[in-house]
Amino acid sequence: MHRFYVPNIAFPAIDPTGPDSAKRSLTLDGQLARQLKTVLRVGIGDRIGLFDGSGLEWEVQIDQVDRTEVAVRLISTVESVPEPFARVTMLLGLARPERIELAIQKCTELGAVRFIPVLSERVQGGVTGAPSASRLDRWRRIAIEAAEQCGRAVVPPVDEPLPVMDAVNSQLAARQLFCMWEERTGDSSPLGEALKSIETQALEKNAGQRETGTGGCEMAVLIGPPGGVSHAEASAIQEAGASLVTLGPRVLRSETAAIVVMSAILYEMGDLGG
Repeated sequence: MHRFYVPNIAFPAIDPTGPDSAKRSLTLDGQLARQLKTVLRVGIGDRIGLFDGSGLEWEVQIDQVDRTEVAVRLISTVESVPEPFARVTMLLGLARPERIELAIQKCTELGAVRFIPVLSERVQGGVTGAPSASRLDRWRRIAIEAAEQCGRAVVPPVDEPLPVMDAVNSQLAARQLFCMWEERTGDSSPLGEALKSIETQALEKNAGQRETGTGGCEMAVLIGPPGGVSHAEASAIQEAGASLVTLGPRVLRSETAAIVVMSAILYEMGDLGG
């Protein structure tokens, strides 16, 4: 069944066949209506899924297809795909747009909860090299489309870009942060070792929440731009309280590193099927 993100849906969470059934109807318009009509060629009686991005999802039936609008009726609520126990905020050093797009798409599929574009010393244009408003809108659409495709009922926001230390400090106020650092030094540790250091604490603290599907282990990951963070930035990030973490001897592209880190975290925290 095709699924679509529609923010601010006002369906009541009660029996759709009961009284006040008019509240179970919704009119879709704009780009979504055009896609349903001209691309998918939906007809009366067809069913689709709608979700609001916060974790709520519904199955609806097509009741009417007009030139610019599609009317649907609520059939039932849908049990959403569980979010990962590891709630990962990704800080992405700015790179060529297609690299950021791939990282956002794949990390959304893997369960990242937020993306923060980061301006740093080795970003082209430095701290003035921020993406345009239209570029940010495109990245947000990519997150929406990835959530639609992978079955998530949550859409991770893509924030306005921040200078690297502003982003780091904002995250350290609420969660542990790992900075991916390509140099193996006495100040850095392998990713597996870093994750094991928090796994036991997180699982003990949140054991009951995993069973109930609430809460989770909050963490943030900083992926540097092509060329990585500079030595001065790495020192400042570590002094602020973050951990420097290595991904082994191979030098990975920034988008590859983002996908590898998300996958490793999910595996270590038991979010990949066990």
